[in-house]
Amino acid sequence: MRTLPLLLGVAALAIPAVAFADDETPDIYSYSWHDSQMKSDFGVSTVLGGGVTGFTDQTMRDTTSNVGGLWNLRVAIGSHTPLAFEGGYIGTAANINALVGPQTGTLVGTTVEGAFRYNVLPHYTWNPYAFAGIGWQRYDVTGGAFTTSDTGMSDSDNSLVYPMGVGIAYRHPTGFVADLRGTFRASSNAGLVLKDISGNDFAPLHTWEASGALGYEF
Repeated sequence: MRTLPLLLGVAALAIPAVAFADDETPDIYSYSWHDSQMKSDFGVSTVLGGGVTGFTDQTMRDTTSNVGGLWNLRVAIGSHTPLAFEGGYIGTAANINALVGPQTGTLVGTTVEGAFRYNVLPHYTWNPYAFAGIGWQRYDVTGGAFTTSDTGMSDSDNSLVYPMGVGIAYRHPTGFVADLRGTFRASSNAGLVLKDISGNDFAPLHTWEASGALGYEF
């Protein structure tokens, strides 16, 4: 008879413990702003990767290779909350086609940007997301000497960009992260390549990106 009261006592202690664990661990489909499975309580993710990029404007596609290389580094704060903030560095390189005579070179791009990211399933292993933001972009011509008056192309250019796109992230309980995304970057104040060497209208520097990355979150 002593066994029954003892079992009832153990059950009474276990029920609150289970309830507490359920409160601490959010449902994988919830939109909680906390995640006890993360050391940071909200998720901090760092990924490093690469991919391909290109210009959407025909003048720029005629001036450079249709597809260029891309490398990037991104840090996301809030990877396990409904809304996260991302900071990123993106580097690009594309071949420049001969404009006048044998002149060729490489167009190197450097972009620093920030974006807000909406996480569709912030606590699930697979998390689709959408993002939009603003950044600064610089292009430099290397391996060649170009002047606007002779070729219609400047040696360098600075502009504002507005990145937007979608992606999906795989997050393993160990902290491993794999990320795939597609990005469109609208550009303003372009001044790199003239559409017509005899005019003053510069080609827009809008670009697309397809990239993948690997990293860690805590």
